Amino acid sequence: LEDYTDREENAFLDSGNLVIVAREEKFNNFSYTSARMRTKDLADWKFGRVEVKARLPRGQGIWPAIWMLPTQEVYGDWPTSGEIDIMELGGHEPNTVHGTIHFGPAWPDNKFIGSPYVLESGEFYDEIHEFSIEWEMDQISFFVDGQSYFNVTKSTTSPHVYPFNQFFHLILNIAVGGNWPGP
Repeated sequence: LEDYTDREENAFLDSGNLVIVAREEKFNNFSYTSARMRTKDLADWKFGRVEVKARLPRGQGIWPAIWMLPTQEVYGDWPTSGEIDIMELGGHEPNTVHGTIHFGPAWPDNKFIGSPYVLESGEFYDEIHEFSIEWEMDQISFFVDGQSYFNVTKSTTSPHVYPFNQFFHLILNIAVGGNWPGP
Protein backbone atom coordinates (compact mmCIF):
# COMPACT_ATOMS: atom_id res chain seq x y z
CA LEU A 1 0.00 0.00 0.00
CA GLU A 2 3.06 2.28 0.22
CA ASP A 3 4.91 4.41 -2.27
CA TYR A 4 8.66 4.27 -1.65
CA THR A 5 10.08 7.80 -1.74
CA ASP A 6 13.48 9.42 -1.42
CA ARG A 7 12.07 12.18 0.80
CA GLU A 8 13.63 13.11 4.16
CA GLU A 9 10.24 12.50 5.79
CA ASN A 10 10.70 8.78 5.04
CA ALA A 11 14.46 8.22 5.49
CA PHE A 12 16.99 10.28 7.42
CA LEU A 13 19.93 10.05 9.79
CA ASP A 14 19.44 10.77 13.50
CA SER A 15 22.56 10.71 15.70
CA GLY A 16 24.28 8.43 13.19
CA ASN A 17 21.34 6.01 12.95
CA LEU A 18 19.35 5.42 9.78
CA VAL A 19 15.64 5.97 10.41
CA ILE A 20 13.05 4.68 7.94
CA VAL A 21 9.52 5.96 8.56
CA ALA A 22 6.25 4.71 7.09
CA ARG A 23 3.71 7.53 7.08
CA GLU A 24 -0.02 7.48 6.55
CA GLU A 25 -0.50 10.17 3.92
CA LYS A 26 -1.87 10.56 0.41
CA PHE A 27 1.02 10.57 -2.06
CA ASN A 28 1.07 9.60 -5.76
CA ASN A 29 -2.30 7.81 -5.42
CA PHE A 30 -1.06 5.76 -2.45
CA SER A 31 -2.29 5.96 1.15
CA TYR A 32 1.15 5.51 2.73
CA THR A 33 4.75 6.50 2.08
CA SER A 34 7.91 4.75 3.18
CA ALA A 35 11.49 4.19 2.03
CA ARG A 36 13.54 1.35 0.63
CA MET A 37 17.33 1.57 0.85
CA ARG A 38 19.34 -0.60 -1.60
CA THR A 39 23.08 -1.12 -1.96
CA LYS A 40 22.77 -2.41 -5.55
CA ASP A 41 25.58 -0.98 -7.70
CA LEU A 42 27.12 0.48 -4.51
CA ALA A 43 28.09 -2.60 -2.50
CA ASP A 44 27.50 -6.31 -2.67
CA TRP A 45 28.78 -9.38 -0.87
CA LYS A 46 29.52 -13.03 -1.43
CA PHE A 47 29.89 -14.82 1.91
CA GLY A 48 30.73 -13.41 5.32
CA ARG A 49 28.73 -12.04 8.22
CA VAL A 50 25.95 -9.57 7.47
CA GLU A 51 24.69 -7.82 10.59
CA VAL A 52 22.12 -5.07 11.12
CA LYS A 53 21.11 -3.63 14.47
CA ALA A 54 17.58 -2.27 14.45
CA ARG A 55 14.58 -1.37 16.53
CA LEU A 56 11.58 -2.47 14.52
CA PRO A 57 8.33 -0.57 14.07
CA ARG A 58 5.06 -1.91 15.33
CA GLY A 59 1.49 -1.83 14.13
CA GLN A 60 -0.96 -3.97 12.25
CA GLY A 61 -0.07 -4.08 8.56
CA ILE A 62 3.54 -2.96 9.01
CA TRP A 63 6.20 -5.12 7.28
CA PRO A 64 9.85 -4.16 7.89
CA ALA A 65 12.53 -6.26 6.23
CA ILE A 66 16.30 -6.66 6.05
CA TRP A 67 16.97 -8.76 2.99
CA MET A 68 19.26 -9.51 0.08
CA LEU A 69 18.84 -10.05 -3.65
CA PRO A 70 21.37 -11.22 -6.23
CA THR A 71 23.27 -8.41 -7.92
CA GLN A 72 23.28 -10.39 -11.18
CA GLU A 73 20.44 -12.82 -11.88
CA VAL A 74 22.82 -15.62 -12.90
CA TYR A 75 20.17 -18.35 -12.75
CA GLY A 76 17.20 -16.30 -14.05
CA ASP A 77 14.46 -14.06 -12.73
CA TRP A 78 13.15 -14.13 -9.15
CA PRO A 79 13.27 -16.44 -7.30
CA THR A 80 15.50 -18.71 -9.39
CA SER A 81 18.57 -16.60 -8.55
CA GLY A 82 17.60 -16.50 -4.86
CA GLU A 83 16.50 -14.15 -2.10
CA ILE A 84 17.79 -14.10 1.48
CA ASP A 85 15.45 -12.59 4.06
CA ILE A 86 17.68 -11.88 7.05
CA MET A 87 14.69 -10.53 8.96
CA GLU A 88 11.03 -9.89 8.21
CA LEU A 89 8.42 -8.90 10.76
CA GLY A 90 4.69 -8.97 10.14
CA GLY A 91 2.96 -6.31 12.24
CA HIS A 92 0.36 -8.86 13.33
CA GLU A 93 3.13 -10.71 15.26
CA PRO A 94 5.21 -7.99 17.00
CA ASN A 95 7.28 -10.52 18.98
CA THR A 96 8.21 -12.72 15.98
CA VAL A 97 10.67 -12.30 13.13
CA HIS A 98 11.35 -14.70 10.27
CA GLY A 99 14.48 -15.73 8.38
CA THR A 100 13.73 -17.17 4.95
CA ILE A 101 15.33 -18.13 1.65
CA HIS A 102 13.49 -18.07 -1.69
CA PHE A 103 14.60 -20.21 -4.64
CA GLY A 104 13.36 -22.64 -7.28
CA PRO A 105 11.19 -22.17 -10.34
CA ALA A 106 9.34 -19.01 -11.30
CA TRP A 107 6.21 -17.88 -9.46
CA PRO A 108 3.70 -19.40 -8.77
CA ASP A 109 5.78 -22.59 -8.44
CA ASN A 110 8.52 -20.84 -6.44
CA LYS A 111 9.87 -22.38 -3.26
CA PHE A 112 10.83 -20.94 0.11
CA ILE A 113 11.89 -22.25 3.46
CA GLY A 114 12.23 -20.33 6.68
CA SER A 115 11.90 -20.30 10.42
CA PRO A 116 10.46 -17.90 13.00
CA TYR A 117 12.29 -16.50 16.00
CA VAL A 118 10.00 -15.57 18.90
CA LEU A 119 11.05 -13.27 21.74
CA GLU A 120 10.55 -14.79 25.18
CA SER A 121 9.02 -11.50 26.35
CA GLY A 122 8.25 -8.12 24.86
CA GLU A 123 8.14 -6.95 21.26
CA PHE A 124 10.83 -6.13 18.73
CA TYR A 125 9.74 -2.49 19.06
CA ASP A 126 10.88 -2.33 22.70
CA GLU A 127 14.64 -2.20 22.07
CA ILE A 128 17.39 -2.57 19.50
CA HIS A 129 18.12 -6.12 18.36
CA GLU A 130 20.85 -7.58 16.17
CA PHE A 131 19.75 -9.51 13.06
CA SER A 132 22.47 -11.35 11.20
CA ILE A 133 23.48 -14.17 8.92
CA GLU A 134 26.73 -16.04 8.68
CA TRP A 135 27.02 -16.95 5.03
CA GLU A 136 29.46 -19.56 3.82
CA MET A 137 29.95 -21.33 0.47
CA ASP A 138 27.17 -23.88 0.97
CA GLN A 139 25.48 -22.78 4.21
CA ILE A 140 23.63 -19.79 5.67
CA SER A 141 22.97 -19.51 9.42
CA PHE A 142 20.44 -17.01 10.80
CA PHE A 143 20.79 -15.24 14.17
CA VAL A 144 18.91 -12.86 16.46
CA ASP A 145 21.00 -11.24 19.19
CA GLY A 146 23.75 -13.81 18.58
CA GLN A 147 21.41 -16.79 18.98
CA SER A 148 21.31 -19.16 16.01
CA TYR A 149 17.78 -20.24 15.12
CA PHE A 150 17.83 -21.40 11.47
CA ASN A 151 20.30 -23.01 9.05
CA VAL A 152 20.11 -23.78 5.36
CA THR A 153 22.59 -25.80 3.33
CA LYS A 154 23.03 -26.60 -0.33
CA SER A 155 20.89 -29.72 0.16
CA THR A 156 18.00 -27.54 1.44
CA THR A 157 17.14 -26.40 -2.09
CA SER A 158 17.48 -29.82 -3.71
CA PRO A 159 16.46 -30.73 -6.40
CA HIS A 160 16.59 -27.03 -7.38
CA VAL A 161 19.72 -24.95 -7.97
CA TYR A 162 21.35 -23.55 -4.81
CA PRO A 163 21.69 -19.92 -5.96
CA PHE A 164 23.41 -18.52 -2.85
CA ASN A 165 27.01 -18.69 -4.13
CA GLN A 166 26.78 -15.40 -6.06
CA PHE A 167 27.07 -11.72 -5.07
CA PHE A 168 24.03 -10.27 -3.29
CA HIS A 169 23.19 -6.69 -2.30
CA LEU A 170 21.38 -5.48 0.83
CA ILE A 171 17.89 -3.95 1.05
CA LEU A 172 16.29 -2.28 4.09
CA ASN A 173 12.65 -1.27 3.87
CA ILE A 174 9.31 -0.90 5.58
CA ALA A 175 6.33 -2.05 3.53
CA VAL A 176 2.74 -1.33 4.51
CA GLY A 177 0.02 -3.92 3.96
CA GLY A 178 0.25 -7.03 1.86
CA ASN A 179 -1.15 -10.53 2.24
CA TRP A 180 1.15 -11.54 5.08
CA PRO A 181 0.77 -8.72 7.65
CA GLY A 182 -2.69 -7.79 6.37
CA PRO A 183 -4.17 -4.29 6.07
